[in-house]
Amino acid sequence: TELGVEDDFAAWQEKRRQPVGTATILEPLSCYPPIDPGKPILYDADTMTDNRSAYGNALLGLAEANNVQGEAPKVIGVSCDLEGSVKMGAFHKHSPEGYFEAGIQEHHAAAMSGALSCEGQAVFFSTFGVFAVSETYNQNRISDFNHTNLKIVATHVGLDVGEDGPTHQCIDYLGLLKNLFRFSVFMPADPNQTDRIVRYVATRPGNHFVGMGRSKTPVITDENGEVFFGPDYTFTPGRADWLRRGSDATIITYGALVPAVVDAWKMLKDQGVSVGVLNMASLVPLDRDSLVEAAGIGPILTVEDHNVETGLGASAAVVLVEEGAAVKMRRLGVRQYGGSGKPAELYKQQGLDPESIAASVRSLIG
Repeated sequence: TELGVEDDFAAWQEKRRQPVGTATILEPLSCYPPIDPGKPILYDADTMTDNRSAYGNALLGLAEANNVQGEAPKVIGVSCDLEGSVKMGAFHKHSPEGYFEAGIQEHHAAAMSGALSCEGQAVFFSTFGVFAVSETYNQNRISDFNHTNLKIVATHVGLDVGEDGPTHQCIDYLGLLKNLFRFSVFMPADPNQTDRIVRYVATRPGNHFVGMGRSKTPVITDENGEVFFGPDYTFTPGRADWLRRGSDATIITYGALVPAVVDAWKMLKDQGVSVGVLNMASLVPLDRDSLVEAAGIGPILTVEDHNVETGLGASAAVVLVEEGAAVKMRRLGVRQYGGSGKPAELYKQQGLDPESIAASVRSLIG
């Protein structure tokens, strides 16, 4: 009674007998600001850069298009003592009032970013994948409960972290994020697709994860050597990209391993094997129609820099079963913790190098 609360035990007992209600489940908030995506950047076919640099350039473009000096910034950046590694330096210089350095406090940074995203701002939280997802899973889970508008852009994802070793190799990002009901998951194949995806998530409310590796990567081209994700390309969630068409089998991949898969495609083509390459940059939601189309062509091989049991291969298998698409299928991915070494060496140890991928296709099609 000293707290001003009536201690009526019988009344509380009666409340406990009532059915559990859902009044505590929030309705989505309608507080997301209009964001100008700015002008996309086109990287030509000879460009060799990392996706994180393309992210930094896109983030700067968003700041230039939306953050007006003397006014509250619309686009916010949050990091954890990794401004240089996640390429937020140019954004910080342009919009110092919009950049928050949280230091080595990832749990706080994730929670703060989620809260800020409900205040009429587009908030980008960036750090290494292992800190952005694995370390802060519960903070992201709470954000998901609360209908935040968080944009997590994680760099240094997967074995592509290389020499940093297994403690820093985030190989569970998709498996973890699939447990959250309101997060989309996107993994761009090259700098051009990175640019488009970052601008896409900036203009959309809700929670979005964009992941990328550490290494420099080539620009993806078509069979004629033209930029695949060119000026007319528009990113659409739930739609995969047929980088190559084939009639014997299909390799489905995403992110850092797309170049290795394209190299495997070249090897197989020289050997007279016709293989399609399907880039599944949208992992949540998946392109179910393209998966069924691939099953209609022939055997499927999934290739990913992720725990093989909880990644794209597992998701694709579930879709194919639900759609009644019977097909021979094999999953390549990370089957044990990686060591410390060059990404190419770590990929080869796990059977994710071009030669091993090509050999898996030949074995699969018999």
